[in-house]
Amino acid sequence: MLYKLFSDETEWSIFQNILATENMIYTKSKSEKILFHQLKQEKWSDNTDSRPDFVSEKFMVELFEVDDIVTTKKGSNNPQRKADARAFRTANEFMKHFPEGTFSENVKVVAHGDTRYNPLTDSFTSEDSFNHHNYSAYLNNFKRITQKHLDSVPAYRTNFPEKKLGFMILDDSTYYVLKNQFQKPVNAKQILYNLPFFDKNFMNLFIKSDIDFILWAFDNKYIYTKQSQHGQGLFAPQLAIIEKENFYLKKSKYFQVDEMLSLEE
Repeated sequence: MLYKLFSDETEWSIFQNILATENMIYTKSKSEKILFHQLKQEKWSDNTDSRPDFVSEKFMVELFEVDDIVTTKKGSNNPQRKADARAFRTANEFMKHFPEGTFSENVKVVAHGDTRYNPLTDSFTSEDSFNHHNYSAYLNNFKRITQKHLDSVPAYRTNFPEKKLGFMILDDSTYYVLKNQFQKPVNAKQILYNLPFFDKNFMNLFIKSDIDFILWAFDNKYIYTKQSQHGQGLFAPQLAIIEKENFYLKKSKYFQVDEMLSLEE
């Protein structure tokens, strides 16, 4: 299941898609399972005009996206998002060349741009995947974006002092393993323990924060095996529900950032 399939997917739609998750859900405790059930049962309102994004009688949730794309200018220059936007515009311009009525009014566009393409010269430049996405960029992007939302927590609490606050993270980064795991078979436990909510580099942002839980949704954690050469098999959780008591776990540790490799290398 892709949480964000279409290029113009709304935050409300993404939120609903994540709450609709039925399988491949990670929880450490029974309490987290109960929490997710409660969240699914709540009557939610779209509050994106004033923040936090979504509000119910008992809860409030702020949604944001992270990825592992190498960016510049403090994240404002994201080559992948620029390429995606260019591809989206190109697809829409192409559709205008057809007679009216050719496409349904409800047609949706899925556009994924190629960052190697230079529209000014109409040419392609070679690019190694490390300079496109890597673990260091993943961590830096995560820290920058998450801190921005953490800075707004006091305002959320002022607006809704009685509600529990959760962060919903839509994670579009690739799956990472240690270099010494790259050419070796990994078991189910290793697949789980390589995920970022076991990395204290990520989770230490939340330890002293005033948020109650995290819903961490993964849209791009494909794992390539001999039996699943195109990453079509589901091996890693699609969604993790983490209460503040479990921000650090027994298996949590600081990952060696320079030793992490994407499976899309």
